[in-house]
Amino acid sequence: MPLPFDATLKDLVKNHLADWLAILGEPATEPIRVLTPDLSTVSAFADIVFCLGERILHMDFQSGGDAHLPRRVLMYNTLLYDQYGLPVHSIVVLLHPRADRSDLTGTVSYTGRPGRGELTFRFEVVRLWEVPIDVLLQGGLGTLPLAPLGQVPQGAVPEEVMPGAIERLRERIQTESPPSEAAKLQTAAFVLTGLRWDRDRAIQWFQGVSAMMESDTYLYILEQGGAKEAHKFLLRLGRKKFGEADENVRMMVESITDVERLERMGEHLLEVSSWQELLRTS
Repeated sequence: MPLPFDATLKDLVKNHLADWLAILGEPATEPIRVLTPDLSTVSAFADIVFCLGERILHMDFQSGGDAHLPRRVLMYNTLLYDQYGLPVHSIVVLLHPRADRSDLTGTVSYTGRPGRGELTFRFEVVRLWEVPIDVLLQGGLGTLPLAPLGQVPQGAVPEEVMPGAIERLRERIQTESPPSEAAKLQTAAFVLTGLRWDRDRAIQWFQGVSAMMESDTYLYILEQGGAKEAHKFLLRLGRKKFGEADENVRMMVESITDVERLERMGEHLLEVSSWQELLRTS
């Protein structure tokens, strides 16, 4: 289920590909193009997919624990290879420690029949909280908004480091990007900060960036952005299972603003058999 920060991350990657490739240790010497693969046959979608010359790079962002994540990455990787016929490298970016698991090793391996058939699939796992905050603060503008999620120096108190780090972040954005781009990057940093820190603290640290960021209206817009993404997701996947939603159903789905309820609806979508059943999800 798309969450409020999903669109933020996708925009950062698509608009600053070279910066993201640099932080991921990928060379940017080959032609790059963003791909929008149709993986709808299994009601699946990958976060970001782009072509680097003669290979595919698939990125998936994860903010919460998911026992099925390795299998899902294998599924995306295989479907992308089938669709494009190019080697695929999958990278999972964990945004918060709660997304980590002791069994998340970056490997899916099993034996179908001993000695006669087996599979081993490996993907890359980037734990963002293990990336030094200074690396993110000194990197490209496209990955700069990730800095509040990075690792503070050993022995330092995160709450004491963060105000200065965000001030450095703001200074770089203001001096190195045009006003229109600066607003987007600062907003992205504010949204992503909310993945790790509570809203009141984030507002305090970003105070002065824009009067808009301090207003309840701005926070409401952020929340509604997440709801709108969820509406699109439910209507799209529901159409594949139940058929096109009529105007009444569409209006009922779009009237739901509780993002957590929308997430529960997404989880139940494969278990119900009609729009009416889905809408009864509390």
